[in-house]
Amino acid sequence: MRPTTDEIEVRDFVVNQKNGVKGLVDFLTLTTLPSPYIQPPQERFTSDKILLGSSVPVIDVSNWNDPHVAREICHAATKLGLFQIVNHGIAPAELMGVTAAARGFFELPAEERRRYWRGISVSETAWLTTSFNPYKESVLEWRDFLKFEYLPQRHDFAATWPSVCKEQVIDHFKKIKPITEKILNILINNLNSVIDESNKETLMGTMRMNFNYYPKCPEPSLAIGTGRHSDINTLTLLLQEDGVSSSLYARASEDGDKWIHVPPIPGAIVVNIGDVLQILSNDRYRSVEHCVVVNNCCSRVSIPVFCGPVHDSVIEPLPEVLEDNEMARYRKIVYSDYLKGFFGRPHDGKKTIESHKLP
Repeated sequence: MRPTTDEIEVRDFVVNQKNGVKGLVDFLTLTTLPSPYIQPPQERFTSDKILLGSSVPVIDVSNWNDPHVAREICHAATKLGLFQIVNHGIAPAELMGVTAAARGFFELPAEERRRYWRGISVSETAWLTTSFNPYKESVLEWRDFLKFEYLPQRHDFAATWPSVCKEQVIDHFKKIKPITEKILNILINNLNSVIDESNKETLMGTMRMNFNYYPKCPEPSLAIGTGRHSDINTLTLLLQEDGVSSSLYARASEDGDKWIHVPPIPGAIVVNIGDVLQILSNDRYRSVEHCVVVNNCCSRVSIPVFCGPVHDSVIEPLPEVLEDNEMARYRKIVYSDYLKGFFGRPHDGKKTIESHKLP
């Protein structure tokens, strides 16, 4: 007979014993949400927050040289900070393959997954954890994730990655990188600048990927999959799993609490602007605040690729956007310090970027 929630200390089991929330739902038959996951009322996502009648732009990028494509991308980056692209060149079968690889990892036995737990991982470039910052959060998020760091300059960077997904992860990194470069070129050119050796490491010096896993949740209205936040990097390209809707939501405007649903579209990739681009553009582009809700019908995976600066990059508005005596809206900061601020606390909207605004 399986133990009930009352018979184990949930947080210790999930975090300290390195089982994650996937281990929890495999170990227990849950009919109610364990107390460490119950969000305070103000952080729960309710249907009255959804902005009906609004949709996320879907941009056909089959011809990257079409000026209309560039205009659509720049407009979406300015207004919402998020859009979807289709006809980007990655075959649907390849996208389904990396999604299946993510599920394959989380279907491994608990002891095999535990080998990659953060702090004791058998790999220097891949590690598993739960929630967002489980040692800092008073309430946990209903998510586990496996993170990969792409270091192609090191021939052995993926040597100890899980065999169930290694090939698919490497291939997805390779396919996503040129798409990221094309989008960034469009966005930077629109700021009257170019990507060259002086700024390439700041714009796209690092690439990382998550396998996010959201188990079926017994009381989804009380939980959150990923709390509201904006990404702190330059650009994120996200693959959503087909067939699991009502999961990802983006804040419709900076000054309201209405959210737009970002539906999964077969073959599409979601692109969202990160804080670094908002700072570099001096607020011309908007890093989008977003969150993930969970459901009681099925589990879900998503696969974001994060493109961002190397750690010693100095982040500040580009000289080109300040040419007409425009005042900088952000103070300069070393990216490693920006990371410390973001990862040193729970998800809290856009407080990290707001803390670096000049008065």
